[in-house]
Amino acid sequence: MYKQVAQTENWRLDLLPLVATDTSDTVLGGTVSIGDEGGIGLHTGAMYGPVDAVFEVLDHTPEGPAQEWEDIVEFSARAAEAAPLKLIGIFSDSGEADEPAPDAEMLESGRDYRVRIHVRGRDESGSDELIEPDSPPNDHVLVQVWPSEAHEPEVIKMSSAKAGDDDGNSETFSGSGYVTLGMGDPDREDLIAQNLRNAGN
Repeated sequence: MYKQVAQTENWRLDLLPLVATDTSDTVLGGTVSIGDEGGIGLHTGAMYGPVDAVFEVLDHTPEGPAQEWEDIVEFSARAAEAAPLKLIGIFSDSGEADEPAPDAEMLESGRDYRVRIHVRGRDESGSDELIEPDSPPNDHVLVQVWPSEAHEPEVIKMSSAKAGDDDGNSETFSGSGYVTLGMGDPDREDLIAQNLRNAGN
């Protein structure tokens, strides 16, 4: 187990180095978006700000999730490279994320995994809230992965208002547009993101 404080951007974090093997469902339980090429985006409550993440790389299926988690989804993915799990803002380069902890386990390139993502606290942030990077996170995430043959995605729990809203607006995240919320040109979105960062400073 190891931890990371990731900085969300435009309500999204990308999960690396995994690529979803089933892209038929655009949004899973209002918690995860799957792009046309298998990119995995985690939905956050805060628009910008810190997200507390814990990663567990297991060798077997874990026990059932604890009741404290509000939203839980499961899906299959393949490691695109030999690297540890990490979350990065959707406008960030993978090199911009904090270095994983020294004890972070490497995923095996090309291997299939089952991924279970748990989230809580997303309803504590306003819909357009900018949280200072050094502030305590409202969003908390647990990502568990273990070796497994690919099978269908599953929504295990969906109880937050955020999950319900995003699941009900799944067309917003359809196809490759999930990164920019379907709002158009990525360069324009990058500029908006930079302006919002500056406004928060």
